[in-house]
Amino acid sequence: MNPAAEARAVTAAPHRIDRLRAWMADRRLDCVVVTGPVAVNHLLGYWRYFGGECAAVIDADGASTLVVAYDEGPSAAELSSAADVRTYGRRGFGLVPDQRPLLAAALAQLPALARAGGVGFAADTPGLEDHLSELIGAPLQSAERELAQIRLVKDTDELERVRRSYNLAWEAQAAVGARAEAGISEIELFTTGLSAAQLSAGQPIEFLGDLLCGARSAEVCAPIRVASRATLGEGEAIVSDLVVGCEGYWGDTAETFTAGANDEVEGVREQLRAILASCAGLLTPARPAAEVFHSMAGAIAEAFPAGEFPHHGGHGLGLGSYEDPHVIPGETACLESGMVIALEPGVYFPGRFGARVEQVYVVAEGGGQELRSAADPPKDTQGRM
Repeated sequence: MNPAAEARAVTAAPHRIDRLRAWMADRRLDCVVVTGPVAVNHLLGYWRYFGGECAAVIDADGASTLVVAYDEGPSAAELSSAADVRTYGRRGFGLVPDQRPLLAAALAQLPALARAGGVGFAADTPGLEDHLSELIGAPLQSAERELAQIRLVKDTDELERVRRSYNLAWEAQAAVGARAEAGISEIELFTTGLSAAQLSAGQPIEFLGDLLCGARSAEVCAPIRVASRATLGEGEAIVSDLVVGCEGYWGDTAETFTAGANDEVEGVREQLRAILASCAGLLTPARPAAEVFHSMAGAIAEAFPAGEFPHHGGHGLGLGSYEDPHVIPGETACLESGMVIALEPGVYFPGRFGARVEQVYVVAEGGGQELRSAADPPKDTQGRM
């Protein structure tokens, strides 16, 4: 490893299962049960488009069991990291609208719960806790707060999944840049980005974003303005903030394009890029997230005294597109090595145009490591990375 790379190395935390086990030992729990697609994806890497009710069980010794609807059994065995996959119900779809009692009964029959003296529980499925507690005859101790904390620091496999979605978002940006010509509408550009990312993924994706042009780009984002039939004029700016979710993990990007040449917009973009790079260097362990915001806001105010910066400076990213910690004045959390942070400085000139850039970084000693550094990111037609 060269000195520059070593200076920005991410300090590896224990694996998320091991972090959970340490908490279980402290609380004297024999197992933890989590339900819902987000929590199950986090612990066991299992995600399905339109999947049914599911649950993951982690024993104190680290053994894992995944419980899914009957028809998902083969996929769960193939795709998840679970040591054991169990199913509930029977063949068919929509025949039993409320599957919570079936899932609870399947969980209660697992040896890990049958012998457990203490059970931790975190549910995305309202009402399941009562069903399960009644069946096993014991109260459940909430594990939601601890799991939320564990999610903040990403393991290597999670970084790869975020990187995949992040690269898909950049492919969407490249497609937008290729069609950024006078006369095209915002909604056409938005759909162009969606199509490019989804075709590259080869499966349905989740897609969010802002795509605003001309004077509308100065109004920042949804819900103030959303992509519409408004058309792009020659030399006008486009703020393209595109967010992709693929298999439950998210990537976030923002770029500023122009239809043809516009030296003023390009100059603003380049200054924002410099501010972005400077703030990325602040993404170090133990630094307050609010400090990063104040540095960004001060740099934007100094560079653009006539502009506005009315939004956050960034946010966490991973199993959600907008997670803790947040780069805002009131954030009390400090950064930790292995957190994934999207930084997005922007500036807006009311009635004229706006500009925003955004990249995703991993918090590391020596400063944030841009998430594409280990990949070969696509370039858009204007030569941007």
